[in-house]
Amino acid sequence: MPKIKIAKFWRSIEALGEIGARILGLGLVYLIFSFIGQELIGEQFKNDVLLSLVVLPAIYVLKDSHKILEAVFVKVLTKDYSITVFSGILTRREDKLGFKSVENVEQVTTILGRIFGYSTIFLYAYGSWVRIPFIKDPENLRAWLEERIPD
Repeated sequence: MPKIKIAKFWRSIEALGEIGARILGLGLVYLIFSFIGQELIGEQFKNDVLLSLVVLPAIYVLKDSHKILEAVFVKVLTKDYSITVFSGILTRREDKLGFKSVENVEQVTTILGRIFGYSTIFLYAYGSWVRIPFIKDPENLRAWLEERIPD
């Protein structure tokens, strides 16, 4: 059974970058619309209304800030005929799937995942699925899984 390692550091950096890029995008939208408002309306344009329209999307983006630490709280246990994934920060989730019912194996790799060698693997079965997130060296795990999945 392979020792499964999680790409905790790089996934946390990636999540921080995603949230930062979204906040930067909102700031850019604010600046563009502020400039347009000043040019079209002039002195009477108030930035207060525009700011209030940008604050709600910023709060929506920041509600996903828990994703920065998500990878730190993932643990994967393998057995010959099943896999169990433990995840969650405040609410712990235990997800177990036997290999005999698996229909499909899917591997999802982000840009940073391609650079630093990690992926998320999904195992699909009848009426169920398991997400194995942020796995270092996913090709070896995928090969190990496919050996155990019946044809």
